[in-house]
Amino acid sequence: MAPLPTSRGKPFQSKLIPHEELIRTLRGKRVSYRQIARILEKEKGCKVFHKTIINFIRVRSKPIPEAAFVSSRSGSPTSASAAIEKLKNKNTPTPEKSAFHFDPDKPLTLLNPKGTP
Repeated sequence: MAPLPTSRGKPFQSKLIPHEELIRTLRGKRVSYRQIARILEKEKGCKVFHKTIINFIRVRSKPIPEAAFVSSRSGSPTSASAAIEKLKNKNTPTPEKSAFHFDPDKPLTLLNPKGTP
């Protein structure tokens, strides 16, 4: 059995990096990923599957700022624990009396407006 290499060498570099600007320009013109793959093969000699282009674009897209997910109405970021405390301290109305009467030995019965079965 051969020993495992101690060094992995250079990290993976996509062969699409030199063509990134062309790909983005074509996507900006709403050219399909399949068509972009054909263009790259014919014009640049770079044969790739259309899903490779999809993944290439997805990896390099702008990340969504974390503050966009958790924010108060004023638009400033807030912590989740502060939001939970705010909800705990919120005054809630008292629940109305149940509209049903439960007796384990009888079927569930609807109460009339006076509160009697």
